[in-house]
Amino acid sequence: MKLYVMRHGDAVLNAPSDELRPLTAFGQDQARRVAEQLQGIDFTGILASPYQRAQQTAEIIRTLVSGPDITTVDTVIPDASPSRAINQLPEEGNWLLVAHMPLVGRLTGLLVDGVEAAGIGFSTAMVAELEMDFPGQGMATLKTILTP
Repeated sequence: MKLYVMRHGDAVLNAPSDELRPLTAFGQDQARRVAEQLQGIDFTGILASPYQRAQQTAEIIRTLVSGPDITTVDTVIPDASPSRAINQLPEEGNWLLVAHMPLVGRLTGLLVDGVEAAGIGFSTAMVAELEMDFPGQGMATLKTILTP
């Protein structure tokens, strides 16, 4: 399976709550630029955090790659447990996961190296392509990184 782990695009700093922070115009453009790089991938599904900025990023990607519907996953919010997130991942196909730092970094570290602290730092709208037989600690190989 392939898992494309993506951090949402740039978001405004001030909003009524962290969950309601929308993308900036720059963040929308970042998502569009990454979507261009993802064209041609036949996504099985798109998983996204319930937070507004992640939903917006996922929708931009979905629209531009003619992707499948977005499934909201409550276990991929910023400070969520990467182990718990792994348990929510499908076991086959090509999936895009749109979430937040520090989760995306910790999740990538856990999947690739088996250690959360080994994760990479994600800039906004960055994507890490992981390949694995099935989701599990230390089971993935980092194939490529895409940036806007």
